Order: sequence, then structure tokens, then C-alpha cells
Amino acid sequence: MLVKRIYKGAREGETPELDYVSLAHTGVSPEQNFSVKLVTEGLGMGIMEIVEDELIFHVHPEDLHYVIKRTPGRYCLHCGEKLTDDIGGQMARLHVATKHAGVPSPSASDPSGYVALNHFECVLNDEQHEKYRVKQAARAPHFPLKEINNG
Repeated sequence: MLVKRIYKGAREGETPELDYVSLAHTGVSPEQNFSVKLVTEGLGMGIMEIVEDELIFHVHPEDLHYVIKRTPGRYCLHCGEKLTDDIGGQMARLHVATKHAGVPSPSASDPSGYVALNHFECVLNDEQHEKYRVKQAARAPHFPLKEINNG
């Protein structure tokens, strides 16, 4: 995904105000991971919102609608269950030990049998991804601008 923040003009010495976010493309895949920091900032700025299991990213030329597959936290790799969060992962280890005792982790890169996510795993709907995905022939990104209304 490639986006650009467009700011309103500001007088000298003033901090410019965000006008909108312009979308160049959604990348090569509809899957997108959003960091907790990005989502927190986006929610605070009003350029993102979460409604049930959907993350809506307010960009120009249209809002992008992502289904949230997994939120930050720990997940069991055996059964996919979202696990209780604690500082050291003790509850995750307890879950694996009691529910999946003696079964090797399905992931060689995560031998503990669980994974800790620090991002939102999301998927853009197919129609929007097809419309805004990165095109092979593109040389430089095009950020669509809103029309200025002088009346």
C-alpha cells in the first residue's frame, strides 16, 4: 500500500493541518498488516475507524474496507484460539501444554506452539483491491488529488 498525506496550506510559522490521505495503490496483495501505532494514530486523526470486525481507512478517492482477521495478541498455532495476554506468555504456554500436550508446533519457526502478533491482520475486499492494486506498468506513483472548490 502506498498513501500520501495531503496538508492544507498554512501560513509561515503555523503547523499545517491534514486535509486528507491520498491513495496511490493497495499493493500486490489484498492482505495488509497495520501496526498498533499506525491504527492508534489513524483512529486519533480520524482517518481510520473500526466497526465490529472491519477497519475502514478513509482515503481519497474512496474509503478502503478491510476485514480484520486477527487483532494484536497471542494466538495458538494448533487451534487458532486467541489466548489470554499476559506479560511473559505464561497463559499461552499453559494453553498449549493443556490442550495440545505432546503435539509439536505446526510452525517450525514458532516451536512454542503460539504466536504473538503486534499488528492487525487485515484483508481488503477483492473488488477494491482489483480497482486499486499496484499495476505492473506503473513507473511513478500517482496520488489523486481532490478538486478544489473555490465557490
